[in-house]
Amino acid sequence: MLTNCLKDLIHYGIVHREQYNEVPPRVEYSLTESGKELVPLIESMVIWGQKNMTAGVKQQDI
Repeated sequence: MLTNCLKDLIHYGIVHREQYNEVPPRVEYSLTESGKELVPLIESMVIWGQKNMTAGVKQQDI
């Protein structure tokens, strides 16, 4: 599952994959510039989710 997600992120230009021909093999992943532009958006979504999950719990208790 993780491999499929990484392949999609690479395909869409969000993540860069660097493979090193070493023993043992080594691969590094990093955010591209496009990926870095998504960070503030994702952080905002996390904050929104935290606020609304708390609000949802309070509404269910009523």
